[in-house]
Amino acid sequence: MDTKKHLRSMNNQETQVYKWLIKRGSILLFEDRDKIHIELDKKSSESCLLTKEDTEEVISIMTSLSGAIWNSPDYIKEPYEGQIFKIDNNNGPVYWDLEQTTLYVGFNVNEDAIEINYSGDSVLKVSVNYAVEIIQIMTHYYKQFRP
Repeated sequence: MDTKKHLRSMNNQETQVYKWLIKRGSILLFEDRDKIHIELDKKSSESCLLTKEDTEEVISIMTSLSGAIWNSPDYIKEPYEGQIFKIDNNNGPVYWDLEQTTLYVGFNVNEDAIEINYSGDSVLKVSVNYAVEIIQIMTHYYKQFRP
């Protein structure tokens, strides 16, 4: 049985919860009012790793969740006021400083995988503006996968 990748979607009072088992670790995603709940489980590793297929699925899920929040009639749209992410150095990972967590996204050439890591809390609640940047950065790194 291939336990590497599974997408589970559950309806829980109209909330879809996605748990994606990736190359290393897992990512839990769902809409939490006007934010996206992202929960990272590194499975005793130093970081989460996503294959090309994992990345496609996570981008798709995050895009869908962001769109649902954005299109909600109760959502108060926050204007995007410029780049939120930072870069450690020229070749380092991109990162976002969130309330109690720093989220890192980069490309691991040795593993041919997108690497996601965090310091602080493994549970993040990100606004649509943050989610859009995360999607854009993951899309940028997606282009680095070997054919």
